[in-house]
Amino acid sequence: MDDNPQSSTASLIGPMGAAVITPYHKESIQVLERCHLSCIHQGGNLLLRHIMVADGSPQKDLENWDIDHIILPHAHGDNGNTPRCIGAISAMNQGYWPILFLDADNWFKPWHLKTVVALKQRHPKADVLAMGRECVLPDETPIPGIQDEDLEGRHIDTSCYVFYPTAFRVLSLWGMMPTYMGPICDRFIREAITYYDLAVAGTDVPSVVFTAHYSWAYQSLNRSVPDDVHDINWTSLLNQVDFDEIYRRTGLQLSWNRQSTSRKVSGSNQDGSSLRGPHRDQTKTSVLQTDLNNPE
Repeated sequence: MDDNPQSSTASLIGPMGAAVITPYHKESIQVLERCHLSCIHQGGNLLLRHIMVADGSPQKDLENWDIDHIILPHAHGDNGNTPRCIGAISAMNQGYWPILFLDADNWFKPWHLKTVVALKQRHPKADVLAMGRECVLPDETPIPGIQDEDLEGRHIDTSCYVFYPTAFRVLSLWGMMPTYMGPICDRFIREAITYYDLAVAGTDVPSVVFTAHYSWAYQSLNRSVPDDVHDINWTSLLNQVDFDEIYRRTGLQLSWNRQSTSRKVSGSNQDGSSLRGPHRDQTKTSVLQTDLNNPE
């Protein structure tokens, strides 16, 4: 009998293990450490490599961490997309799979990778996994409930994505989409997944903790909204969308409906990127919903 957990999950996680890509810019060392510790404290004895990519503002302390530390000399101003792309391509060419993303101010629960493996085991034909998340304020106060778009599969936050090799063609798009798409980069990737007709398996079990820097997060808890929220100016953003440019850069022929992207989701008064934006074509991508009740 083989007691090696890695060998028993050979088709679920690569021999070198999974990779987690984290872009960072000017986050505090405490925030970066919280993110990193959540990666190295994953249960199940599954191999995982954390790749942290400095977008122009490297933290010297990270040189002493057991990570791949990629330093870009200049910030790119694209919400972390360029460092995501570079980190993902590095992970792919080193042989890591699957490839996950984790923004610096978010973190994984200890059972995240085990849940990834369990979900892939249930849906072996899935190319992409959409993991569940819970939202918190920057002070870590929990925000109850699950976003409607998350439940319906219309939105997958960047930190909830898991890409298997059959979906690796999507990874370079993080760095190829226009800079102005940065605030809704996860929606762009969702559209690309639909365009490529990739199969997605999802779970609502929260194993990602998402820090919500949006007005709706404070309003949902009846708190005053601070000045530094990351609310998106949808009118300005959508006015910049140039489908010809997107095609020239990526080869994708996307056709988001401007009217549908500019209206609020029914029953919602929320303004963050997780609540409004392009709606996917329900007819193309197979969304395989499941419920993992025992992530432990």
